[in-house]
Amino acid sequence: MEQSVDVAIIGAGQAGLATSWFLKQANVDHVVIDAGRVAETWRSRRWDSFRLITPNWAIGVPGIAYSGDQTDGYMSRGELVDFFESWVASFKPPLLVNTHVTQLAAGPSGGFVMTAGDGEVRARRVVVASGGYQKAHRPAGAEALPKALHQVLAEDYTNPDAVAPGNILIVGSGQTGCQLAQELHEAGRKVFLACGRCPWVPRRVGGKDIVWWFRESGFF
Repeated sequence: MEQSVDVAIIGAGQAGLATSWFLKQANVDHVVIDAGRVAETWRSRRWDSFRLITPNWAIGVPGIAYSGDQTDGYMSRGELVDFFESWVASFKPPLLVNTHVTQLAAGPSGGFVMTAGDGEVRARRVVVASGGYQKAHRPAGAEALPKALHQVLAEDYTNPDAVAPGNILIVGSGQTGCQLAQELHEAGRKVFLACGRCPWVPRRVGGKDIVWWFRESGFF
């Protein structure tokens, strides 16, 4: 398979799809390539009970906004994937899914050439939208811990029943670490949370979600 386009977008998450939406409005020939499906990271690298921490009323992408009746709720993983699917159906981006980009190089006469799946895609411009947190991180020294000490990355966590018996140390106190700590604690596990530099804010202030204050104050 060989294909030539003006713009190739690597990644079919919110950034890649938003770029595609704008390019379609401008009638720019392009393709969106992803190693998995649309919104694959949200589908396969989030735990069973995952929810966004941004209220539904604040969810909006180019061309579509949340239209359900739970405006003050928080989308579950399944609801978020459905939202992506409805977005894709609304503007039908040119997708090349389940296609892994293994090489990106300068073209011999300008532009770029990428190896995608079992073929090549040539493009004048390339947008890399593969995500800012796509590579899991293990703390230094993790490999030196005893083999009997079960270690699991957050992206591989599914639910409390899948975690080995015993006390649990969660390294990282961002939204993921805190959500997992709460779920495991409520499941009756003894949980220790190792806090890093991630800032914490109240969920609600004066009866309003903190995201409302971020928006109204101009912080966003």
